[in-house]
Order: sequence, then structure tokens, then C-alpha cells
Amino acid sequence: MAKNSRKKKKTSKKSGLFSKKKIAIVLLACFSSFIVVYGINYFNMIQSQKTNDKETSILMDKMKKMLDDEKKRIDSLPKYSEPKKSKKLPPVIIVKQKKEKNIKKDSPFSEIQDYKKSLIKYPKKPLHVKKKEYSGKPKLAIIIDDVSFAHEVKLIKKIPYKVNPSFFPPTKRHPGTVKLSKSFAFKMVHLPTEAISYAKPEPETLKVGDSIGQIRKRIQQIKRWFPSIKYYNNHTGSKFTADLKSVDKLVRVMRDERLHFVDSRTTAQTKAPQIAKKYGLKLYSRDVFLDNSIDKNLIRKQIEKAISIAKKRGYAVAICHPHKNTLQVLLNAKSMFRDVELVYLKDL
Repeated sequence: MAKNSRKKKKTSKKSGLFSKKKIAIVLLACFSSFIVVYGINYFNMIQSQKTNDKETSILMDKMKKMLDDEKKRIDSLPKYSEPKKSKKLPPVIIVKQKKEKNIKKDSPFSEIQDYKKSLIKYPKKPLHVKKKEYSGKPKLAIIIDDVSFAHEVKLIKKIPYKVNPSFFPPTKRHPGTVKLSKSFAFKMVHLPTEAISYAKPEPETLKVGDSIGQIRKRIQQIKRWFPSIKYYNNHTGSKFTADLKSVDKLVRVMRDERLHFVDSRTTAQTKAPQIAKKYGLKLYSRDVFLDNSIDKNLIRKQIEKAISIAKKRGYAVAICHPHKNTLQVLLNAKSMFRDVELVYLKDL
């Protein structure tokens, strides 16, 4: 009985669901599976890391190349240097500079500047002109150059004696000059010609080297605009009127068109007297610029100078510009002209 009992116990131990041997086998199988799975995952991780490292390396190479390219571009740019700090000028000098700037904006003209420069090389000769016999008072013709706009015309028309407005040919900047000129009994054309130094020449300015055909075409065009005007004086022209061939062509064309050239004398080297003598033509030329400065007292002194020349020679020609100061002086200078007669240029 006891033997049978022990036998049954031994049998039950061998045939139990969780015998030690089975448990060991199960554990071993689980551990092996874990090792395999871990190994596979580790292998995949290593492979992935290698791939990422490769991609990272490629990306780093690209970034390095971009940085190198940007460095080369920056190195190729002009080197910047800190501007030198200018010393502050005393207040008095600053005021003086502002004053000179304002005058430059309003007054200096290429005609006046170039004429003064030319006098250094070709000094003005003393006035030794045979006096012309006039009945009555000596005559003075005042030409007002650069007339372009309605407000200028309005002020000129207030002047209570004869003056000679000289109008620019029409352009986009001043398209109304033809219409404006019609309100005057006598007027002139201010003909743009090439200067030695002038920043903003008028469109279709006559230049040294222009053919006689080009000059003729330009004069005929202007003549169609201003059919009643017979007297033309040059605007700027310090280079053009100093060139013998250019003046010769212009005077020949104007003679053929029955027009009269008036020399503004923007250079002491002008060839206009020489060419006028060659063709036996009468030539009037400027004696005085009235507004070398727009200071009213200096304008009055220039008027006195023009009157003095008129008294010595019997006539004089003065040129000025439509500055507000100039026109105001002329408006109120009637008493200054008591010893001369203000006339149109055609009446000299």
C-alpha cells in the first residue's frame, strides 16, 4: 500500500504541468527568443545609426560648402572703412556756406562764369569805340534772357519802359514760351549754344561740329515757332561762339533766313565780330551783365556802368535775367535812366 502511494507521487511529479524540467525549457526558450529579438533590434539599430551618420555627414559637407561659398562672396565685396569724422565747423563758417549755397542756386549763370574765366586769358580791352551820332539822349537796350514762365512775364510787363525779353525755344520743361512771347511788342529768341561748362544744357543745343545742315534745320524750326522774331542772342555758348567755323555757319544761316545774331559775349574769345565783319553785317553785342550778383545794390551799380558806356559811345547793350531781385530793381529804377533812352534793340 505504501509502495503504491510512493509510486503514485513519483508519477505525479513527472507528469505535472509545471515540472522543473519543463519550466527550465520554457525559460530557456524565452531567453533565447529575447536574445534573438534583442540581437535583431540591435543589428537594425546599428545599421540605422550608420545610415544616419552617413546622411549627417553628407548634410555637414553641404553646410560646410555653403559656408565656404558665403565666405568667398563676402571676401569679394569692397572693403568697408569707417568714414573719418569731420570736425565741426564754427557757426560763422556754417552760416557763410549756407549763404553761398543759396546764391549759387539763384544767380550764377554759365554765361557770366565762363566770361569771367575767359577774361583771365584774354583781358578785356579798353572801350575805344567811335561815338555814334544820335539825336536826343544816348540809348540803352536791356535784354532779359531766359524768359520761360508766366510769372516772369507778369513781372516784366510791370516795368514802365522798354525792355527786350528773350525767350527760350519751347521744351517739355517750358512749353509755353511761344504763347507767352505774343504779349510783347518786341521780343527776341534766346538761342541755346554749347558752353564750356554747363550742367544742364537745353534740348537741341547747337554744338561745335554741327553741320550747316543741322544748324539750318534748327533755326528754321525755331523760326516756324516765332515767325515774327528777327533777333536771336546766344544762350551760354562760351564754347560755340569761340569756334570760328561754328559761328561762320550760324551767321550764314541766319543771314539766309533774314535774321540778326546778337552776341551775348559769354567769352572774351568770341568770333562773332570777326565773322560779322567778313559778311559785312551789323552786329550788336553785350556790354554789361546787370546781375553778376542778385544783390540789389550790385545790380544798381551794373546799371550805372551800362549808362556810363551809353554816354561815352552813344548806346549800350545790357543783359540780365528774370530773377525777382533783378526785375524789382528795374521796376523801381526809372529815375536812374533819366539821362538815357531805354529802347528796343532794333532801334539802336
